[in-house]
Amino acid sequence: MHNSLSHLDEEQHKAVSAFSEWLVSSLSPTICGNKPSTVLTMTDIRFQPLLALWRTYGKLILAGSVIQFTALHTSKDRETVLFYRPAILEQCLIYNLHKKFLLQFGYPVNSGLGPCLDLLQARFQQCCPHEVGVLLGIPLKDVLGFMGLENLPLTCRGEWCVYGNPDESLAAMKQYADDRIYVDNLLAKGVAPQEILCGNLEELAFAI
Repeated sequence: MHNSLSHLDEEQHKAVSAFSEWLVSSLSPTICGNKPSTVLTMTDIRFQPLLALWRTYGKLILAGSVIQFTALHTSKDRETVLFYRPAILEQCLIYNLHKKFLLQFGYPVNSGLGPCLDLLQARFQQCCPHEVGVLLGIPLKDVLGFMGLENLPLTCRGEWCVYGNPDESLAAMKQYADDRIYVDNLLAKGVAPQEILCGNLEELAFAI
């Protein structure tokens, strides 16, 4: 556990450790660098006070990690947060087809990542904007199909709705699932969440 959390009593330590492992597992594909970003919505439910743990310890858990985050929507009992690796999300934004798509929706792609996230946050105050799918590693064709902007048939459903040829979409889903299995195996072998959050996953795999 991170040094800044060393003051916790046993029960707090257990809760924060469990939350850290949940967070790392949920963010696996983004930590691995294969998914540009991940959105998590945290609330408190019985025996699982995710929101309270996030608001109290989230910054400490992610301190020094490869992951940055920005709150997209916050209320008293719920918080929706975008987690991302800045350089990888930036590359996603400026990829030619993504850039053209996002410019059509008013995103200031040429001004960099920060202003784009500011606009995304502003739009989340009303609803979840569908174009966020591109930033989450969903193929553009599926985002366009879901938004009704491409005349593609709904082929199948998985983590998201797949339109047209499913090969690219299913390959992405498999990659994300493989990343979760990989990270969950590291956790099961005793690798600390903070070590995984440093992003040196290949080194960790050889070290255990």
